[in-house]
Amino acid sequence: MRSTDNPIVDMLTLRKDLYLVMSLLLADREVAKVQNVVVWTQVFHENETRRLMLWVATAVRGLLDLLEERKDNFSMQNCGEYWSDFSKNSEYPLTFRHACNSVIHAKEILPYRAPKQDSKKKVERVYTDRITIRSTHRRKTTRAQIDIIRFVQIAYELSTLFEENGHADR
Repeated sequence: MRSTDNPIVDMLTLRKDLYLVMSLLLADREVAKVQNVVVWTQVFHENETRRLMLWVATAVRGLLDLLEERKDNFSMQNCGEYWSDFSKNSEYPLTFRHACNSVIHAKEILPYRAPKQDSKKKVERVYTDRITIRSTHRRKTTRAQIDIIRFVQIAYELSTLFEENGHADR
């Protein structure tokens, strides 16, 4: 059940940006092979992925908050892995709501799968379907890895509960 409040988010814009962030991650492996544009990967790709993820996470988190009843269970669907204390390698399933919160409160958003252990070695940036979120919570280093395909699927399903172009000012 939905509250009577309309989201301030345009659903078509949200869906377009979900498509863009997924396309950026899945296509960049091929783009990065083109020698003349490899510098663009770090300059444009990483910044654009971070920008889109911050906007999308904030928007869908707002949609979650408009749902009165949690029976749809969008919040609890799994879309990755979460380490509440990364130094102890304590891994848990990452819920959709927690993925949104992790992005919103991130200290670092890496548009690639970071290594399992923090290392001083230079990390090869392999762009795949995962985004790594680094942060801290209660003085512990946390990490989330978001499966972008699953995240986009859940966000799309959530967006279908709201009428197209449903702005609060209409």
